[in-house]
Amino acid sequence: MAAIAEKHPRVFLEKGCEFTLKHRGGTVVELRPEGYLIRWDEHVDKDGVCHESAMGMMSYKDIAVENDYGTLRIVKRPQASTPRPGGVSRVQRTKREIARMQLKRAYVQVANALIKKGELRNIRDDFEKLEDRIAAEGEVRHRRMLRAAEGRKQRSMALKAAPGGKTREVFEYPAPNGRTFFKWYRTWQKQGDEGLFDDYRKCGGASRYFGELRAFVGEQIQSLLDMDRTHFGAIAVGVQAAIQKENARREQLPVPQGKLEMPGYGYIRNRILDIAPFDHAIRSRGFDVAYRDLHAVGVGVKTSRALERVEIDEYTVDLMVLMKDTPFFDDLSKSEKLFIGLNGKPQRVTLFAAIDVHTRCLLALQIVPEKHENILRSTVELIYLDKTSISDAAGCECRWEQFGAPEEIVLDRGAKYVSNEAYEILAALGITNLGAPAGKPWLKPYIERVFRTLHSDLLARLPGRTFSNVVAKGENDPERRASLKLEDFLFWLVRWVVDAYHTKHHAALGMTPAQAWNLAVMQSAPRAITSSEMRLAFGTRVPRKPTRTGIRAMYIDYQSEALMTLCLGQRMQDIEVAWWPGDVGAIEVRIGNGEWLTVPAADKDWIGKTDVDLIAWLSAQEDTDAAARETRLRTISLINEMSGQLKMLRKLVAQQRTPEELLRTEAKFARHVVTAERQHAYGDYEDILAGTIEADDLSEAEFGPDEPTTPAADIPPDQLME
Repeated sequence: MAAIAEKHPRVFLEKGCEFTLKHRGGTVVELRPEGYLIRWDEHVDKDGVCHESAMGMMSYKDIAVENDYGTLRIVKRPQASTPRPGGVSRVQRTKREIARMQLKRAYVQVANALIKKGELRNIRDDFEKLEDRIAAEGEVRHRRMLRAAEGRKQRSMALKAAPGGKTREVFEYPAPNGRTFFKWYRTWQKQGDEGLFDDYRKCGGASRYFGELRAFVGEQIQSLLDMDRTHFGAIAVGVQAAIQKENARREQLPVPQGKLEMPGYGYIRNRILDIAPFDHAIRSRGFDVAYRDLHAVGVGVKTSRALERVEIDEYTVDLMVLMKDTPFFDDLSKSEKLFIGLNGKPQRVTLFAAIDVHTRCLLALQIVPEKHENILRSTVELIYLDKTSISDAAGCECRWEQFGAPEEIVLDRGAKYVSNEAYEILAALGITNLGAPAGKPWLKPYIERVFRTLHSDLLARLPGRTFSNVVAKGENDPERRASLKLEDFLFWLVRWVVDAYHTKHHAALGMTPAQAWNLAVMQSAPRAITSSEMRLAFGTRVPRKPTRTGIRAMYIDYQSEALMTLCLGQRMQDIEVAWWPGDVGAIEVRIGNGEWLTVPAADKDWIGKTDVDLIAWLSAQEDTDAAARETRLRTISLINEMSGQLKMLRKLVAQQRTPEELLRTEAKFARHVVTAERQHAYGDYEDILAGTIEADDLSEAEFGPDEPTTPAADIPPDQLME
């Protein structure tokens, strides 16, 4: 395809064509195989340097590139029709101008047809005699043209219903007379359709107020513009009052001067807009607000894949929510409930959300209490988590399956985000941190737009809505109307995100956010991180004392080969543990500033489980029968007594430990330990009687009389016998 493009270049210019290229004019002198021979006009560049007229070559490809970027403008083509001197080309005409010309042409064509039939002479008196006939037949001809050119839909827009069910044309001209028809016809004979265009475009824009009055009004406007946000009408009255005072002063002079004319409201308003629209906005609303509302955006943010750019921000909802304790929060402790603020009173809650810019999908949306110290960590953590369990629990018809590792995150430079912990988390996860200055929401336009949609599409439908100011609030009391509990608000919040927002057609995407996510995932799958990275980034770090059973964290024992080596003998000491509720099947441990070590749960049933499973298990343990508990305690007491007697008797046996023997003993102690790590390495157990063994397979000539058929290194530890 590239060879074809070079062999047959696009030719946009012909010989004699006049054009401008980046504000420099030129004329094509000749077309050559290598490109255009151009005579460039004399011009002055942006630095004020004057360049003389010169000849030069420009390739077809370079002209094509300039055409693609919109810098090539055609001034005149040799074969194109040119307007009359001082006229306007057809492409510059507006639809209203063309409509007025077509109406004139309809009358002119009727007059021309009557002249050909001999019913009308080309004199003004005859046109005045037949003006009613020309007007009636011209109107009919114009209606037919509308029906043919625009169809019934456009015709209904051009026609306006009149009383009695009839329709009439909305003409922009007053009812013309015979003299006007004659004038239009004579102009049409000389200039064609071009002569039927009027000069209305030259009307307006000029003012009859000049000189001294214009300057005086400008001075008064500058003095009245301030942060009090004075209305246009008040400024106009102020200017008129100043003019009246000035005229009174001029009358009292020894030599009276001429008075200033009193301008109207429209003139003063236009002068305000002409003098300085930016200055007016800055003076009346402040620089920051004016810049926010009037600055140019340009091409905006461009992304090519999901999770390439994520925006995070907070929003205090305009809704009173009852912070009431319900069975939904039974698994939480009293301190946790107080931390959330479940005091039964209505209050506004703060949401922290994250949105994927490429697909407009919400990656995180949660309520964060005011006392929470790790807001960024909890929000970023939710971005990485699969939230299908949340959408399933809320009874959503669709699934909240948007998650993954973001490449860059845009967030405020507020105190809640700018902290050493925030930077450490983002750096550890390889996320680019793009800090946006506070008070500039256009730097995070997508998350701001979602909050507005949330307010108008969800919060406005719920009871207890608050208002932005006391004027809008009026006598409304949202605290008395508050009836939505926190549990219900969370339920409807998830339902709205998954089943309403993600499934609504988005004009900028051309599809729904959910469809955009699925398409983006098919083209480039989002990156994920391991559970070990999640524990180190978002886990809770606590000190623990290891024992022979391993390490106990949240009622679960964790054990591995490497941990046993660290925790035996003199190496027994306090270690640091990183525990993450998203995966309780393993923990991260280290001694001092050493390397982190992943230690799985000793019981394989906990592998792949979360804190939700752990809480359910702990709740079930609380239902143990009281009588059984007493029996267990009595048995333990007897065992402790027997153990004490055995310990005393064991002192009667002399023991000696050399370093070599100690190492052998350590290896022996760890030899037969069954852990989830070892079970995973060796695979599932096989039934020894599951298959048949042929006699030939046990040939002593092949194995020898005392050699096992399986190497000792391949036998599972729990099947080895001393």
